[in-house]
Amino acid sequence: MKNEKRENENKIMKNTTISILVTALSLIAILVCIICDLAIFGKFTWSIITTSSIIFFWLVLIPMIKLGKKGINRSLAILSILIIPYLYVLSISIKENTIFTIGVAMSIIAIIYVWCIFWIFKLLQKRKIKAIGITLLLSIPFYLIVNIILSKKTLEPIIDIWDILSMFIIVIFASILFIYDYINHKEQKDI
Repeated sequence: MKNEKRENENKIMKNTTISILVTALSLIAILVCIICDLAIFGKFTWSIITTSSIIFFWLVLIPMIKLGKKGINRSLAILSILIIPYLYVLSISIKENTIFTIGVAMSIIAIIYVWCIFWIFKLLQKRKIKAIGITLLLSIPFYLIVNIILSKKTLEPIIDIWDILSMFIIVIFASILFIYDYINHKEQKDI
């Protein structure tokens, strides 16, 4: 009992130390960028991009560092909430509206996919190989959705030979994982 409590305290101390280190390094990076930007241009130009990116990175990463696996859902929630405002700041800073219009569509799809992965692994905690296989197969419809949206915005074809080859490879890898999981799970039941 005491060893378990000590291990937990050590883990908390380690996570706190890493959080402080990441925070300090992030602040130093922000300050260096701002100082360089002001020294060179006399105003905020490119440092807005780096500052907003570092703050976004910090807000998403810190819950995972502090809370470990328990922080993943908080980090995903923060990512889900802040990705669109971040893309807006980025598009204004770069003065390129395409980043926002395409970025929002792609980020919504990506966020849905990442949450699906999160729940697949949460539901299949004891069968991670199967979870990876399902995640791979689930990537195919998301892949197609991304291609459809991008084809409308860029006038590129929805699917080409490389897309078909990629999906075929994904199906092969997923099948191998499912077979491995089935054999492994069957052997465990037989024991």
